[in-house]
Amino acid sequence: MNKKGFTLVEVLLSVAIFSVIIVAFIGMLVVILQIQAQSSSSQAVNQESQFLLQKMQYYVESASLINVPTSTPTSTLKFMVASTSLDPSSLTLSSGTVYLQQNGGALQALTSPKVTVSNLLFTRSANPPGHDAVSISFTMAYNTNNVEQAFSQLFSSSIEHVSAATFDTGVYPSVSGSEPLGSSGSTWSSVNGVINFSGNNVGIGSADTSPAQQLEVNGGVRLYPNGVSEPTCNSSIRGTLWFVNNGGSRDNLLLCASNASGTVTWETLY
Repeated sequence: MNKKGFTLVEVLLSVAIFSVIIVAFIGMLVVILQIQAQSSSSQAVNQESQFLLQKMQYYVESASLINVPTSTPTSTLKFMVASTSLDPSSLTLSSGTVYLQQNGGALQALTSPKVTVSNLLFTRSANPPGHDAVSISFTMAYNTNNVEQAFSQLFSSSIEHVSAATFDTGVYPSVSGSEPLGSSGSTWSSVNGVINFSGNNVGIGSADTSPAQQLEVNGGVRLYPNGVSEPTCNSSIRGTLWFVNNGGSRDNLLLCASNASGTVTWETLY
């Protein structure tokens, strides 16, 4: 019986073929794992970004007031909501996380530790007589030190502010004397249809819609007779009218003015 084994050449050829197959298989496995890692990273970024944009859309659309200047990019969006117990509210970025804060309370994270956010910007655009819009842009990256899992994407959106400002209480600034009402470039036309504005002129009365002087009154002007004595007349109140209620006696109407000698004093007009 003839027993024949493998020659050295056959063994070496078999090992070489097997090695090529193994190397090719390992290469394919590495590529598959890289694709899975990238897919996992991009999926996490897409999910987080969609959730964040939906939250931002909700707060912008439902806000009673967007409290940021127009055409000025800012990293913090300040706004008011219908419930005064939650005012003021803001969306801001800190250490890669986007937060919501309401009425000075604790920061509420709107993004998870899976991702980091950078370059967050809000820009309010005026669109009279239509609604204002808020443009939003940010970059979101998967939070990893693994180069193969690294993934980032730039997101941008424009959201229309559809809710009008409504208040169920007074309107108050967050800090006394810190906030204006309107500006030189964004003026109000009237308040309740009674106080009307035209440039730098103010008209009081529903019919005085286009005042031609700095102050016009369509109707009578009453100096309230509260019985309080007039203050000391000096240069700081020069030009002040004061009504003196003398009870059952003759009343007086005084004007703080400079007399012929140059002394600032109360002059009796009546």
